[in-house]
Amino acid sequence: MRVAFPIGLSLLGIAGLALSAAETLPSRETYGPIPDNESEPGKWSIATYAGPVTYTRFNEIVRLQTDFRSSYVAALAAGRKLTAHGELAQWEIEGQVARHWGKQDHSEINAALLLRWKGFPWDDYLRTSIALGIGPSIALATPALEKGRHGEASRRLAFMPFEITAAPPDSQNWEIFTRVHHRSGVFGVVSDSSGSNFVTGGLRVRF
Repeated sequence: MRVAFPIGLSLLGIAGLALSAAETLPSRETYGPIPDNESEPGKWSIATYAGPVTYTRFNEIVRLQTDFRSSYVAALAAGRKLTAHGELAQWEIEGQVARHWGKQDHSEINAALLLRWKGFPWDDYLRTSIALGIGPSIALATPALEKGRHGEASRRLAFMPFEITAAPPDSQNWEIFTRVHHRSGVFGVVSDSSGSNFVTGGLRVRF
């Protein structure tokens, strides 16, 4: 279930597009400082999400091909916006704790640096964003579902979330989202473990 290569390419591609777009947008100096009451809200966020494991790969999940099993994850996450490139893209950081139950029973600690893309033509009707991330993931017990080609699982893998958010166009403070909660061995760079994919849904509040 390793998706490091396509996600890595997507991350680099979106970063390049975002930075190119940012160079064409007016700078703050063009209009002067932004008053405090007009500053964008939502530098901090809290989110929660949950969902089942699927025995399918990332490219199958995005084609809505899933093989759900009776094992689940629930997570509580805190995040912060780090910097923005115009109105189209921003970098964020997230830390979270997660709990597994079903075919495996343990807790997990994850962190990720995320790149969020926000420029969609239908945002006047449905405010949408996509985000990709990468960071460390530490399971507090050996995950039973993540045995790789050598029949072994690792507590330490890469955390590589991918999510799509949606909210009313006039809402800046909350959003719903679906996220692929992915742990990866990154083609043996981190571990020979096969990792895992959970398809989840959740709610995020920004403040």
